[in-house]
Amino acid sequence: MLMKRSLWLILIFFTFLTPVGLRAEELEMINRPVNTFGLTGLLITTSPFTLPPRTFEIGAAVLSENSLVPKYTLTSYPLIISLGLASNKELALRTQYVYRNDEDSGIKSRGMGDTELSFKWNVLPQPEGRYRPGLAIIATGIFPTGDREAGTNSVSHWGCRAGLALGSEIACDDRIIALYADGQAVMQDLSDQMLRDSYMLVNAGILVPISKFRNLQMLLEFNRRSGKDIQNIDGGDYSAVTYGLRLVSERFNLTFGTQFIHKADEKYNNSSKVLGMVSVKL
Repeated sequence: MLMKRSLWLILIFFTFLTPVGLRAEELEMINRPVNTFGLTGLLITTSPFTLPPRTFEIGAAVLSENSLVPKYTLTSYPLIISLGLASNKELALRTQYVYRNDEDSGIKSRGMGDTELSFKWNVLPQPEGRYRPGLAIIATGIFPTGDREAGTNSVSHWGCRAGLALGSEIACDDRIIALYADGQAVMQDLSDQMLRDSYMLVNAGILVPISKFRNLQMLLEFNRRSGKDIQNIDGGDYSAVTYGLRLVSERFNLTFGTQFIHKADEKYNNSSKVLGMVSVKL
């Protein structure tokens, strides 16, 4: 039910935001960098487009959340290696270091987080001269490399994500408006009755160049997680709005933004998160 509802949200997003009568052409976006999860996209939203074949992209990011109730700071430092494969496929390896400071209790925890290996296959590329969105399949394995004693792990035995990504890049005068969305189902530790969990992730975003040469871009994203039962380093259910700026060249990317998070759990007040990422194509 959650999967069907999320896919309907994605379809509605494209129905209302795709400009009627504009054509999707193969105009230069200058650079389609990877996101904080290692796959091509915005800061969080995954697009259906992939890196060119035999292209490596190496990235480093920082995600720092500040909460007042309860009072804590949670910062993660992901490192990402992505590879473009033949036939519109992409592979990404992501690991991270996590630091949490619970000011109410005075407890500080730090350690390695879990490792993710993601695969994306653009099974239906966006046609030239049309604005029909492209479609990609996403699959991710989550490996328990996090420090259990420090509590910086998100899974105890195993975890996975699977879903779809949609995206259109639409020519509008001398600009390109990019619309992206993805929906993914997450499962973890299903073999353990005490730790099993499953939930949904839905992201949608828009990217608009705001400079003459399209190398300075503005992005706006909507993010939602629902159905999560286990509270761990990743937190619980939330909805959020993320906005940011991206500076790109042919091989370099610098993106930074702010996320405003509305927590579903009444024990948690709303919080904010600062996100930044730099990556280089090789």
